[in-house]
Amino acid sequence: MEQWQPIIILAAVILVFFLLGLAERRRFLARVKQELRERYGHLQERRISPSRMECVPAYFRKHAGDASIDDITWSDLEMDRLFTAMNLTYSSAGEEVLYHTLRTPLYEEDALKERDAQIRYFMEHDADREALQMLFAGMGKNERYSLYDYLDFAYTLEGEAGLKYHFLAPLLLAAAVFLLFLKTEIGIVALIVPVVVNIFWYFKTKEKVQPYIVTLKLVMGDLKAGRAVLKKELTACGAIKEQLKTALAEMKHFTNGAGFLFYTDASNGDPAGLVADYINMVLHIDMIVFYYLYRQMQAHREAIDRVHTSLGYLEMLIAAGSFQAALDAHCRPVFDGVEAAAEIYHPLIEAPVKNSYRLKGCMLLTGSNASGKSTFLKTLALNQLLAQTLYMACAEEFHTDFHRIYTSMALRDDLAHQESYFMVEIRAMQRILNAGQKKGARIACCVDEVLRGTNTVERIAASAEILKHMAAAGYFCAAATHDIELTALLEDCYENFHFTEEIRDGDVIFSYKLLQGKATTRNAIRLLSVMGYQEGLVQSAEALAEHFLQAGQWQ
Repeated sequence: MEQWQPIIILAAVILVFFLLGLAERRRFLARVKQELRERYGHLQERRISPSRMECVPAYFRKHAGDASIDDITWSDLEMDRLFTAMNLTYSSAGEEVLYHTLRTPLYEEDALKERDAQIRYFMEHDADREALQMLFAGMGKNERYSLYDYLDFAYTLEGEAGLKYHFLAPLLLAAAVFLLFLKTEIGIVALIVPVVVNIFWYFKTKEKVQPYIVTLKLVMGDLKAGRAVLKKELTACGAIKEQLKTALAEMKHFTNGAGFLFYTDASNGDPAGLVADYINMVLHIDMIVFYYLYRQMQAHREAIDRVHTSLGYLEMLIAAGSFQAALDAHCRPVFDGVEAAAEIYHPLIEAPVKNSYRLKGCMLLTGSNASGKSTFLKTLALNQLLAQTLYMACAEEFHTDFHRIYTSMALRDDLAHQESYFMVEIRAMQRILNAGQKKGARIACCVDEVLRGTNTVERIAASAEILKHMAAAGYFCAAATHDIELTALLEDCYENFHFTEEIRDGDVIFSYKLLQGKATTRNAIRLLSVMGYQEGLVQSAEALAEHFLQAGQWQ
Protein backbone atom coordinates (compact mmCIF):
# COMPACT_ATOMS: atom_id res chain seq x y z
CA MET A 1 0.00 0.00 0.00
CA GLU A 2 2.87 2.37 0.81
CA GLN A 3 4.11 2.20 -2.77
CA TRP A 4 0.79 3.69 -3.93
CA GLN A 5 0.95 6.68 -1.56
CA PRO A 6 3.02 8.94 -3.87
CA ILE A 7 0.62 8.28 -6.72
CA ILE A 8 -2.44 8.93 -4.51
CA ILE A 9 -0.91 12.16 -3.21
CA LEU A 10 -0.06 13.28 -6.73
CA ALA A 11 -3.60 12.49 -7.92
CA ALA A 12 -5.06 14.45 -5.00
CA VAL A 13 -2.86 17.46 -5.76
CA ILE A 14 -3.87 17.36 -9.43
CA LEU A 15 -7.55 17.16 -8.46
CA VAL A 16 -7.23 20.15 -6.12
CA PHE A 17 -5.51 22.21 -8.78
CA PHE A 18 -8.13 21.16 -11.32
CA LEU A 19 -10.99 22.25 -9.05
CA LEU A 20 -9.22 25.54 -8.31
CA GLY A 21 -8.88 26.06 -12.05
CA LEU A 22 -12.60 25.48 -12.60
CA ALA A 23 -13.45 27.97 -9.84
CA GLU A 24 -11.11 30.57 -11.31
CA ARG A 25 -12.65 29.97 -14.74
CA ARG A 26 -16.14 30.61 -13.38
CA ARG A 27 -14.99 33.84 -11.72
CA PHE A 28 -13.34 34.93 -14.94
CA LEU A 29 -16.50 34.33 -16.99
CA ALA A 30 -18.60 36.24 -14.46
CA ARG A 31 -16.21 39.20 -14.73
CA VAL A 32 -16.32 39.08 -18.53
CA LYS A 33 -20.13 39.03 -18.59
CA GLN A 34 -20.28 42.03 -16.27
CA GLU A 35 -17.68 43.87 -18.32
CA LEU A 36 -19.32 43.30 -21.70
CA ARG A 37 -22.64 44.57 -20.34
CA GLU A 38 -20.95 47.71 -19.02
CA ARG A 39 -19.00 48.35 -22.23
CA TYR A 40 -21.84 47.79 -24.70
CA GLY A 41 -23.36 50.99 -26.08
CA HIS A 42 -20.31 53.13 -25.32
CA LEU A 43 -17.35 54.33 -27.35
CA GLN A 44 -14.42 52.15 -26.35
CA GLU A 45 -11.41 53.66 -24.61
CA ARG A 46 -9.28 50.55 -24.25
CA ARG A 47 -6.11 50.99 -26.31
CA ILE A 48 -4.67 48.19 -28.43
CA SER A 49 -1.07 47.25 -27.66
CA PRO A 50 1.46 48.12 -30.40
CA SER A 51 2.32 44.44 -30.87
CA ARG A 52 -1.32 43.49 -31.34
CA MET A 53 -1.94 46.44 -33.67
CA GLU A 54 0.78 45.11 -35.95
CA CYS A 55 -1.15 41.83 -36.23
CA VAL A 56 -4.62 43.27 -36.84
CA PRO A 57 -4.18 44.27 -40.53
CA ALA A 58 -2.98 40.78 -41.52
CA TYR A 59 -6.52 39.62 -42.32
CA PHE A 60 -7.15 42.77 -44.37
CA ARG A 61 -3.96 42.30 -46.38
CA LYS A 62 -5.10 38.77 -47.31
CA HIS A 63 -8.58 39.87 -48.36
CA ALA A 64 -8.10 43.43 -49.66
CA GLY A 65 -9.59 44.30 -53.04
CA ASP A 66 -8.97 47.04 -55.60
CA ALA A 67 -11.61 49.29 -54.04
CA SER A 68 -10.32 48.98 -50.47
CA ILE A 69 -9.37 52.10 -48.53
CA ASP A 70 -5.68 52.75 -49.11
CA ASP A 71 -3.10 53.56 -46.43
CA ILE A 72 -3.02 57.30 -47.13
CA THR A 73 -6.77 57.69 -46.77
CA TRP A 74 -6.84 55.49 -43.66
CA SER A 75 -4.12 57.62 -42.07
CA ASP A 76 -5.63 60.95 -43.16
CA LEU A 77 -8.96 60.09 -41.57
CA GLU A 78 -7.28 58.83 -38.36
CA MET A 79 -9.19 55.61 -38.78
CA ASP A 80 -7.14 53.84 -36.13
CA ARG A 81 -8.92 56.12 -33.64
CA LEU A 82 -12.35 55.18 -34.98
CA PHE A 83 -11.38 51.51 -35.05
CA THR A 84 -10.35 51.74 -31.40
CA ALA A 85 -13.58 53.51 -30.46
CA MET A 86 -15.61 50.74 -32.12
CA ASN A 87 -13.45 47.86 -30.95
CA LEU A 88 -15.83 46.02 -28.63
CA THR A 89 -14.28 42.69 -29.57
CA TYR A 90 -12.91 39.88 -27.44
CA SER A 91 -11.43 37.65 -30.15
CA SER A 92 -8.72 38.07 -32.75
CA ALA A 93 -11.22 37.09 -35.43
CA GLY A 94 -13.65 39.85 -34.46
CA GLU A 95 -10.94 42.48 -34.19
CA GLU A 96 -9.41 41.61 -37.55
CA VAL A 97 -12.72 41.44 -39.43
CA LEU A 98 -13.84 44.75 -37.88
CA TYR A 99 -10.66 46.39 -39.19
CA HIS A 100 -11.19 44.79 -42.61
CA THR A 101 -14.83 45.90 -42.73
CA LEU A 102 -13.92 49.54 -42.10
CA ARG A 103 -11.40 49.40 -44.95
CA THR A 104 -13.71 47.65 -47.41
CA PRO A 105 -16.61 49.74 -48.75
CA LEU A 106 -19.52 47.95 -50.39
CA TYR A 107 -21.10 49.10 -53.64
CA GLU A 108 -24.47 47.33 -53.57
CA GLU A 109 -27.30 48.60 -51.41
CA ASP A 110 -28.84 45.15 -50.97
CA ALA A 111 -25.63 43.89 -49.33
CA LEU A 112 -25.58 46.92 -47.03
CA LYS A 113 -29.23 46.45 -46.08
CA GLU A 114 -28.57 42.81 -45.22
CA ARG A 115 -25.65 43.84 -43.01
CA ASP A 116 -27.77 46.53 -41.38
CA ALA A 117 -30.49 43.99 -40.56
CA GLN A 118 -27.89 41.72 -38.96
CA ILE A 119 -26.44 44.58 -36.91
CA ARG A 120 -29.90 45.55 -35.66
CA TYR A 121 -30.70 41.94 -34.81
CA PHE A 122 -27.93 41.90 -32.22
CA MET A 123 -28.89 45.37 -30.99
CA GLU A 124 -32.39 44.04 -30.27
CA HIS A 125 -31.59 40.50 -29.02
CA ASP A 126 -29.52 40.92 -25.87
CA ALA A 127 -29.42 37.24 -24.92
CA ASP A 128 -28.07 36.10 -28.30
CA ARG A 129 -25.55 38.93 -28.35
CA GLU A 130 -24.21 38.19 -24.88
CA ALA A 131 -24.05 34.45 -25.53
CA LEU A 132 -21.88 35.05 -28.59
CA GLN A 133 -19.71 37.57 -26.77
CA MET A 134 -18.98 34.98 -24.10
CA LEU A 135 -17.91 32.55 -26.84
CA PHE A 136 -15.65 35.18 -28.35
CA ALA A 137 -14.14 35.94 -24.94
CA GLY A 138 -13.29 32.26 -24.67
CA MET A 139 -11.46 32.44 -28.01
CA GLY A 140 -9.32 35.34 -26.87
CA LYS A 141 -6.74 37.44 -28.71
CA ASN A 142 -3.19 36.66 -29.72
CA GLU A 143 -0.92 39.56 -28.84
CA ARG A 144 2.02 38.59 -31.06
CA TYR A 145 0.83 36.66 -34.12
CA SER A 146 -2.12 36.67 -36.45
CA LEU A 147 -3.57 33.45 -37.79
CA TYR A 148 -2.62 34.72 -41.24
CA ASP A 149 0.96 35.40 -40.21
CA TYR A 150 1.12 31.76 -39.15
CA LEU A 151 -0.46 30.42 -42.32
CA ASP A 152 2.11 32.34 -44.36
CA PHE A 153 5.02 30.51 -42.79
CA ALA A 154 3.23 27.28 -41.89
CA TYR A 155 5.24 25.38 -44.49
CA THR A 156 8.59 26.60 -43.21
CA LEU A 157 8.76 24.81 -39.87
CA GLU A 158 12.17 23.17 -39.70
CA GLY A 159 12.37 19.68 -38.26
CA GLU A 160 8.69 18.99 -38.91
CA ALA A 161 9.34 15.28 -39.51
CA GLY A 162 11.05 14.95 -36.13
CA LEU A 163 7.91 16.03 -34.30
CA LYS A 164 6.33 12.62 -34.83
CA TYR A 165 8.92 11.00 -32.53
CA HIS A 166 7.57 12.83 -29.49
CA PHE A 167 5.18 9.92 -28.96
CA LEU A 168 8.24 8.09 -27.53
CA ALA A 169 8.22 10.43 -24.49
CA PRO A 170 5.15 8.91 -22.77
CA LEU A 171 6.29 5.40 -23.79
CA LEU A 172 9.65 5.88 -22.09
CA LEU A 173 7.95 7.16 -18.96
CA ALA A 174 5.41 4.31 -18.98
CA ALA A 175 8.24 1.79 -19.20
CA ALA A 176 9.96 3.41 -16.22
CA VAL A 177 6.76 3.34 -14.17
CA PHE A 178 6.27 -0.32 -15.06
CA LEU A 179 9.82 -1.03 -13.89
CA LEU A 180 9.08 0.89 -10.68
CA PHE A 181 6.42 -1.70 -9.74
CA LEU A 182 8.71 -4.59 -10.62
CA LYS A 183 11.69 -3.38 -8.62
CA THR A 184 11.30 -0.12 -6.74
CA GLU A 185 15.00 0.69 -6.19
CA ILE A 186 15.95 0.34 -9.86
CA GLY A 187 12.62 1.81 -11.00
CA ILE A 188 13.19 5.12 -9.17
CA VAL A 189 16.49 5.65 -11.04
CA ALA A 190 14.89 4.48 -14.27
CA LEU A 191 12.06 6.98 -13.72
CA ILE A 192 14.38 9.96 -13.16
CA VAL A 193 16.33 9.41 -16.39
CA PRO A 194 13.38 9.61 -18.87
CA VAL A 195 11.88 12.53 -16.93
CA VAL A 196 15.12 14.53 -17.27
CA VAL A 197 15.55 13.53 -20.91
CA ASN A 198 11.94 14.34 -21.74
CA ILE A 199 12.12 17.76 -20.08
CA PHE A 200 15.35 18.66 -21.88
CA TRP A 201 13.94 17.44 -25.23
CA TYR A 202 10.67 19.27 -24.58
CA PHE A 203 12.21 22.71 -24.04
CA LYS A 204 14.50 22.30 -27.04
CA THR A 205 11.50 21.69 -29.31
CA LYS A 206 9.02 24.00 -27.54
CA GLU A 207 11.06 27.11 -28.28
CA LYS A 208 10.93 26.33 -31.99
CA VAL A 209 7.22 25.58 -32.24
CA GLN A 210 5.84 27.99 -29.62
CA PRO A 211 4.60 30.60 -32.16
CA TYR A 212 2.77 27.83 -33.99
CA ILE A 213 1.24 26.41 -30.81
CA VAL A 214 -0.05 29.82 -29.76
CA THR A 215 -1.76 30.27 -33.11
CA LEU A 216 -3.13 26.73 -33.05
CA LYS A 217 -4.91 27.69 -29.87
CA LEU A 218 -6.73 30.34 -31.86
CA VAL A 219 -7.66 27.83 -34.54
CA MET A 220 -8.99 25.37 -31.98
CA GLY A 221 -10.86 28.21 -30.32
CA ASP A 222 -12.38 29.14 -33.69
CA LEU A 223 -13.56 25.57 -34.28
CA LYS A 224 -15.01 25.19 -30.80
CA ALA A 225 -16.81 28.53 -31.02
CA GLY A 226 -18.00 27.75 -34.54
CA ARG A 227 -19.67 24.54 -33.40
CA ALA A 228 -21.33 26.41 -30.53
CA VAL A 229 -22.60 29.12 -32.90
CA LEU A 230 -24.30 26.51 -35.10
CA LYS A 231 -26.42 25.49 -32.12
CA LYS A 232 -27.90 28.99 -31.81
CA GLU A 233 -30.93 30.28 -33.70
CA LEU A 234 -29.59 33.67 -34.94
CA THR A 235 -32.46 34.07 -37.41
CA ALA A 236 -30.95 37.07 -39.19
CA CYS A 237 -27.63 35.33 -39.82
CA GLY A 238 -28.61 32.27 -41.85
CA ALA A 239 -26.08 32.86 -44.64
CA ILE A 240 -23.22 33.27 -42.15
CA LYS A 241 -24.19 30.08 -40.32
CA GLU A 242 -24.40 28.17 -43.62
CA GLN A 243 -20.89 29.26 -44.57
CA LEU A 244 -19.69 28.28 -41.12
CA LYS A 245 -21.43 24.90 -41.30
CA THR A 246 -19.85 24.08 -44.66
CA ALA A 247 -16.35 25.01 -43.49
CA LEU A 248 -16.67 23.03 -40.26
CA ALA A 249 -17.90 19.99 -42.19
CA GLU A 250 -14.67 20.03 -44.20
CA MET A 251 -12.74 19.88 -40.92
CA LYS A 252 -14.84 17.24 -39.16
CA HIS A 253 -11.78 15.00 -38.68
CA PHE A 254 -9.71 17.79 -37.16
CA THR A 255 -8.40 16.65 -33.77
CA ASN A 256 -10.65 17.61 -30.89
CA GLY A 257 -8.50 16.24 -28.06
CA ALA A 258 -6.20 19.24 -27.96
CA GLY A 259 -7.08 20.57 -24.51
CA PHE A 260 -3.47 20.68 -23.39
CA LEU A 261 -2.73 23.23 -26.11
CA PHE A 262 -4.98 25.61 -24.19
CA TYR A 263 -3.01 25.26 -20.95
CA THR A 264 0.63 25.63 -21.90
CA ASP A 265 1.32 28.87 -20.05
CA ALA A 266 1.02 29.07 -16.28
CA SER A 267 2.13 32.72 -16.18
CA ASN A 268 -1.49 33.86 -15.95
CA GLY A 269 -1.79 32.19 -12.54
CA ASP A 270 -4.27 29.53 -13.65
CA PRO A 271 -3.65 26.42 -11.47
CA ALA A 272 -4.88 24.10 -14.24
CA GLY A 273 -2.35 25.70 -16.56
CA LEU A 274 0.42 25.04 -14.05
CA VAL A 275 -0.47 21.35 -13.84
CA ALA A 276 -0.76 21.08 -17.62
CA ASP A 277 2.68 22.66 -18.02
CA TYR A 278 4.36 19.98 -15.90
CA ILE A 279 2.44 17.17 -17.54
CA ASN A 280 3.44 18.43 -20.98
CA MET A 281 7.09 18.70 -19.98
CA VAL A 282 7.15 15.05 -19.00
CA LEU A 283 4.73 13.47 -21.48
CA HIS A 284 4.99 15.84 -24.50
CA ILE A 285 1.24 15.62 -25.01
CA ASP A 286 1.04 19.08 -26.54
CA MET A 287 3.94 18.27 -28.93
CA ILE A 288 2.16 15.11 -30.11
CA VAL A 289 -1.14 16.90 -30.58
CA PHE A 290 0.60 19.82 -32.25
CA TYR A 291 2.19 17.58 -34.90
CA TYR A 292 -1.12 16.12 -36.03
CA LEU A 293 -2.88 19.49 -35.93
CA TYR A 294 -0.05 21.04 -37.91
CA ARG A 295 -0.45 18.48 -40.67
CA GLN A 296 -4.20 18.97 -40.82
CA MET A 297 -3.92 22.74 -40.90
CA GLN A 298 -1.82 22.51 -44.01
CA ALA A 299 -4.63 20.60 -45.70
CA HIS A 300 -7.51 22.85 -44.56
CA ARG A 301 -6.21 26.38 -44.95
CA GLU A 302 -9.23 27.69 -46.90
CA ALA A 303 -11.74 26.13 -44.51
CA ILE A 304 -9.91 27.68 -41.54
CA ASP A 305 -10.13 31.05 -43.26
CA ARG A 306 -13.90 30.68 -43.75
CA VAL A 307 -14.44 29.72 -40.11
CA HIS A 308 -12.32 32.67 -38.93
CA THR A 309 -14.17 35.02 -41.27
CA SER A 310 -17.64 33.85 -40.23
CA LEU A 311 -16.93 34.18 -36.51
CA GLY A 312 -15.16 37.51 -36.95
CA TYR A 313 -18.06 38.83 -39.01
CA LEU A 314 -20.55 38.00 -36.26
CA GLU A 315 -18.48 39.81 -33.65
CA MET A 316 -18.01 42.74 -36.02
CA LEU A 317 -21.81 43.05 -36.23
CA ILE A 318 -22.01 43.25 -32.44
CA ALA A 319 -19.27 45.91 -32.27
CA ALA A 320 -20.99 47.94 -34.99
CA GLY A 321 -24.27 47.80 -33.08
CA SER A 322 -22.56 48.95 -29.89
CA PHE A 323 -21.04 51.87 -31.79
CA GLN A 324 -24.42 52.93 -33.15
CA ALA A 325 -26.00 52.65 -29.71
CA ALA A 326 -23.31 55.01 -28.36
CA LEU A 327 -24.15 57.81 -30.81
CA ASP A 328 -26.48 60.70 -30.09
CA ALA A 329 -27.90 60.54 -33.59
CA HIS A 330 -27.39 58.52 -36.73
CA CYS A 331 -29.35 57.64 -39.83
CA ARG A 332 -29.40 55.25 -42.75
CA PRO A 333 -27.88 56.78 -45.90
CA VAL A 334 -29.91 57.40 -49.03
CA PHE A 335 -28.02 56.45 -52.19
CA ASP A 336 -29.86 58.70 -54.62
CA GLY A 337 -26.90 60.40 -56.31
CA VAL A 338 -27.46 63.68 -54.42
CA GLU A 339 -24.68 65.06 -52.22
CA ALA A 340 -26.46 66.48 -49.18
CA ALA A 341 -26.56 66.11 -45.42
CA ALA A 342 -28.49 67.52 -42.48
CA GLU A 343 -26.76 67.96 -39.13
CA ILE A 344 -23.72 65.89 -40.05
CA TYR A 345 -20.97 65.51 -37.45
CA HIS A 346 -17.79 63.65 -36.56
CA PRO A 347 -18.46 60.82 -34.06
CA LEU A 348 -15.17 61.19 -32.17
CA ILE A 349 -15.51 64.90 -31.37
CA GLU A 350 -16.98 65.68 -27.99
CA ALA A 351 -19.98 68.05 -28.29
CA PRO A 352 -19.48 68.42 -32.07
CA VAL A 353 -20.86 71.33 -34.09
CA LYS A 354 -23.24 69.86 -36.66
CA ASN A 355 -23.48 71.19 -40.20
CA SER A 356 -25.74 70.86 -43.23
CA TYR A 357 -25.17 71.22 -46.96
CA ARG A 358 -26.73 70.43 -50.33
CA LEU A 359 -24.53 70.44 -53.42
CA LYS A 360 -25.02 70.54 -57.16
CA GLY A 361 -21.37 69.77 -57.89
CA CYS A 362 -18.07 69.89 -56.03
CA MET A 363 -17.22 71.91 -52.92
CA LEU A 364 -14.45 74.44 -52.29
CA LEU A 365 -13.81 75.44 -48.68
CA THR A 366 -12.05 78.62 -47.58
CA GLY A 367 -11.30 80.07 -44.16
CA SER A 368 -8.43 80.61 -41.76
CA ASN A 369 -6.39 78.00 -39.94
CA ALA A 370 -8.22 76.14 -37.13
CA SER A 371 -11.59 77.38 -38.36
CA GLY A 372 -12.84 73.84 -39.12
CA LYS A 373 -12.00 73.12 -42.77
CA SER A 374 -9.89 69.99 -42.21
CA THR A 375 -12.27 68.57 -39.62
CA PHE A 376 -15.21 69.06 -41.97
CA LEU A 377 -13.39 67.27 -44.79
CA LYS A 378 -12.68 64.36 -42.45
CA THR A 379 -16.33 64.37 -41.41
CA LEU A 380 -17.45 64.11 -45.04
CA ALA A 381 -15.09 61.28 -45.93
CA LEU A 382 -15.64 59.38 -42.69
CA ASN A 383 -19.42 59.41 -43.05
CA GLN A 384 -19.14 58.33 -46.67
CA LEU A 385 -17.08 55.38 -45.48
CA LEU A 386 -19.54 54.53 -42.69
CA ALA A 387 -22.39 54.71 -45.22
CA GLN A 388 -20.70 52.13 -47.45
CA THR A 389 -19.50 49.82 -44.69
CA LEU A 390 -22.12 49.90 -41.92
CA TYR A 391 -25.07 51.48 -43.76
CA MET A 392 -25.18 54.44 -41.36
CA ALA A 393 -24.10 58.05 -41.12
CA CYS A 394 -23.60 60.38 -38.20
CA ALA A 395 -26.28 62.82 -39.29
CA GLU A 396 -30.02 63.37 -39.30
CA GLU A 397 -30.03 62.87 -43.08
CA PHE A 398 -27.30 61.75 -45.46
CA HIS A 399 -27.72 61.60 -49.23
CA THR A 400 -24.92 60.40 -51.46
CA ASP A 401 -23.89 57.97 -54.18
CA PHE A 402 -21.60 54.94 -54.14
CA HIS A 403 -18.03 56.22 -54.26
CA ARG A 404 -14.45 55.08 -54.27
CA ILE A 405 -13.03 57.14 -51.41
CA TYR A 406 -9.67 58.92 -51.46
CA THR A 407 -8.07 61.73 -49.47
CA SER A 408 -4.93 63.85 -49.57
CA MET A 409 -4.76 65.71 -46.28
CA ALA A 410 -2.24 64.92 -43.53
CA LEU A 411 0.86 64.32 -45.63
CA ARG A 412 4.46 64.70 -44.45
CA ASP A 413 8.02 64.39 -45.76
CA ASP A 414 9.05 60.80 -46.53
CA LEU A 415 12.52 60.69 -45.00
CA ALA A 416 12.87 56.96 -45.58
CA HIS A 417 12.70 57.50 -49.35
CA GLN A 418 14.34 60.94 -49.20
CA GLU A 419 11.31 62.64 -50.73
CA SER A 420 10.32 66.22 -49.97
CA TYR A 421 6.83 67.17 -48.85
CA PHE A 422 6.04 68.42 -52.35
CA MET A 423 7.03 65.10 -53.96
CA VAL A 424 4.92 63.18 -51.45
CA GLU A 425 2.03 65.53 -52.23
CA ILE A 426 2.40 65.05 -55.99
CA ARG A 427 2.33 61.27 -55.62
CA ALA A 428 -0.70 61.42 -53.35
CA MET A 429 -2.63 63.50 -55.87
CA GLN A 430 -1.45 61.39 -58.78
CA ARG A 431 -2.88 58.23 -57.23
CA ILE A 432 -6.31 59.91 -57.11
CA LEU A 433 -6.06 61.00 -60.76
CA ASN A 434 -4.90 57.51 -61.80
CA ALA A 435 -7.81 55.93 -59.93
CA GLY A 436 -10.20 57.92 -62.09
CA GLN A 437 -8.89 56.12 -65.19
CA LYS A 438 -9.97 52.75 -63.85
CA LYS A 439 -13.47 51.37 -64.09
CA GLY A 440 -15.58 51.50 -60.98
CA ALA A 441 -17.83 53.71 -58.93
CA ARG A 442 -17.53 57.49 -59.04
CA ILE A 443 -14.61 58.82 -57.00
CA ALA A 444 -15.14 60.95 -53.93
CA CYS A 445 -12.03 62.75 -52.74
CA CYS A 446 -11.26 65.20 -49.97
CA VAL A 447 -8.18 67.36 -50.50
CA ASP A 448 -6.73 69.72 -47.94
CA GLU A 449 -4.55 72.47 -49.44
CA VAL A 450 -3.65 71.20 -52.90
CA LEU A 451 0.11 71.40 -53.54
CA ARG A 452 0.81 73.49 -50.44
CA GLY A 453 4.47 72.54 -50.71
CA THR A 454 5.34 74.90 -53.57
CA ASN A 455 5.29 78.64 -54.37
CA THR A 456 2.07 80.64 -54.56
CA VAL A 457 1.89 81.28 -58.32
CA GLU A 458 2.57 77.71 -59.39
CA ARG A 459 0.40 76.31 -56.58
CA ILE A 460 -2.66 78.31 -57.64
CA ALA A 461 -2.18 77.52 -61.34
CA ALA A 462 -1.62 73.80 -60.85
CA SER A 463 -4.30 73.47 -58.18
CA ALA A 464 -6.90 75.14 -60.37
CA GLU A 465 -6.21 72.75 -63.26
CA ILE A 466 -6.13 69.64 -61.07
CA LEU A 467 -9.42 70.51 -59.38
CA LYS A 468 -11.02 71.42 -62.73
CA HIS A 469 -9.92 68.08 -64.15
CA MET A 470 -11.47 66.22 -61.22
CA ALA A 471 -14.78 68.02 -61.63
CA ALA A 472 -14.79 67.41 -65.40
CA ALA A 473 -14.02 63.73 -64.85
CA GLY A 474 -17.11 63.36 -62.66
CA TYR A 475 -15.41 63.25 -59.27
CA PHE A 476 -17.20 64.42 -56.17
CA CYS A 477 -14.41 66.57 -54.78
CA ALA A 478 -14.35 68.59 -51.58
CA ALA A 479 -11.22 70.72 -51.35
CA ALA A 480 -10.00 73.21 -48.76
CA THR A 481 -7.67 76.08 -49.61
CA HIS A 482 -6.20 79.31 -48.29
CA ASP A 483 -5.85 80.61 -51.84
CA ILE A 484 -8.89 82.85 -52.21
CA GLU A 485 -8.04 83.21 -55.93
CA LEU A 486 -9.30 79.66 -56.51
CA THR A 487 -12.85 80.68 -55.58
CA ALA A 488 -13.02 82.76 -58.77
CA LEU A 489 -11.03 80.39 -60.97
CA LEU A 490 -13.27 77.44 -60.06
CA GLU A 491 -16.65 79.13 -59.64
CA ASP A 492 -18.09 77.34 -62.68
CA CYS A 493 -17.54 73.85 -61.25
CA TYR A 494 -17.14 74.27 -57.47
CA GLU A 495 -19.61 75.68 -54.99
CA ASN A 496 -18.01 77.99 -52.44
CA PHE A 497 -18.38 77.42 -48.71
CA HIS A 498 -16.37 78.82 -45.84
CA PHE A 499 -15.70 78.83 -42.12
CA THR A 500 -14.99 81.98 -40.18
CA GLU A 501 -14.12 83.23 -36.70
CA GLU A 502 -14.47 86.33 -34.57
CA ILE A 503 -12.01 88.17 -32.37
CA ARG A 504 -13.70 89.27 -29.17
CA ASP A 505 -12.01 90.86 -26.19
CA GLY A 506 -8.61 89.74 -27.37
CA ASP A 507 -9.70 86.15 -27.90
CA VAL A 508 -10.42 84.08 -31.02
CA ILE A 509 -13.92 82.58 -31.23
CA PHE A 510 -14.53 79.84 -33.82
CA SER A 511 -18.13 78.94 -34.65
CA TYR A 512 -17.20 75.88 -36.79
CA LYS A 513 -20.41 76.50 -38.75
CA LEU A 514 -20.36 75.86 -42.50
CA LEU A 515 -21.42 78.99 -44.40
CA GLN A 516 -22.18 79.44 -48.09
CA GLY A 517 -19.96 81.60 -50.25
CA LYS A 518 -16.27 82.34 -50.08
CA ALA A 519 -14.43 83.68 -47.04
CA THR A 520 -14.53 87.49 -47.01
CA THR A 521 -12.55 88.24 -43.88
CA ARG A 522 -8.81 88.26 -43.31
CA ASN A 523 -7.96 87.45 -39.73
CA ALA A 524 -4.56 85.77 -40.00
CA ILE A 525 -2.58 88.96 -39.38
CA ARG A 526 -5.00 90.10 -36.68
CA LEU A 527 -4.37 86.81 -34.91
CA LEU A 528 -0.72 87.84 -34.57
CA SER A 529 -1.87 90.76 -32.45
CA VAL A 530 -4.07 88.49 -30.34
CA MET A 531 -1.10 86.20 -29.71
CA GLY A 532 1.00 89.14 -28.46
CA TYR A 533 3.12 90.07 -31.48
CA GLN A 534 4.49 93.66 -31.51
CA GLU A 535 1.84 96.09 -32.71
CA GLY A 536 4.19 97.82 -35.17
CA LEU A 537 4.95 94.50 -36.87
CA VAL A 538 1.23 93.71 -37.14
CA GLN A 539 0.36 97.12 -38.59
CA SER A 540 3.14 96.89 -41.18
CA ALA A 541 1.94 93.47 -42.25
CA GLU A 542 -1.64 94.76 -42.59
CA ALA A 543 -0.48 97.65 -44.72
CA LEU A 544 1.64 95.39 -46.94
CA ALA A 545 -1.26 92.99 -47.52
CA GLU A 546 -3.71 95.81 -48.26
CA HIS A 547 -1.35 97.32 -50.83
CA PHE A 548 -1.07 93.98 -52.63
CA LEU A 549 -4.84 93.56 -52.73
CA GLN A 550 -5.29 97.06 -54.17
CA ALA A 551 -2.35 97.22 -56.58
CA GLY A 552 -1.84 93.55 -57.45
CA GLN A 553 1.84 93.65 -56.60
CA TRP A 554 4.01 93.64 -53.53
CA GLN A 555 5.34 96.98 -52.35
